[in-house]
Amino acid sequence: MAAGGVATGPLRYLLMALGCLAVAAGTVGVFVPLIPTVPFLLLATFCFSRSSARLQIWLYNNRLLGPYLRNYLQRKGLTKRQLWSSLLSMWLGMAIAIFLAPVLAVKIGLAVICVCVTIHLLRMKRLTPES
Repeated sequence: MAAGGVATGPLRYLLMALGCLAVAAGTVGVFVPLIPTVPFLLLATFCFSRSSARLQIWLYNNRLLGPYLRNYLQRKGLTKRQLWSSLLSMWLGMAIAIFLAPVLAVKIGLAVICVCVTIHLLRMKRLTPES
């Protein structure tokens, strides 16, 4: 990594590719209720912040995805639909992961993470869909 936390060389391209995959998954999440949007967009923002300022700015200002990201990053909150689709998809995914995990400690760890994220999301402000 170069000064300022910006990746160089192959790592830069790897982060850009991962960021693009995260944007694609987040875009699917806008239309499919069981796939979360915001976590993928946060991952993309992280990747782009270390690989491409141009892509980071594009994502933040994107007409479709930008509002999800800005609402979360600026602590404005989530709409009820965003909240419930996030919780439903997270709990469904975690239930499957907990069921498939072979080690009890992993199952407990996943459950604790899920409860903590649920509390975090429930404490966020609620937005009306038009805000």
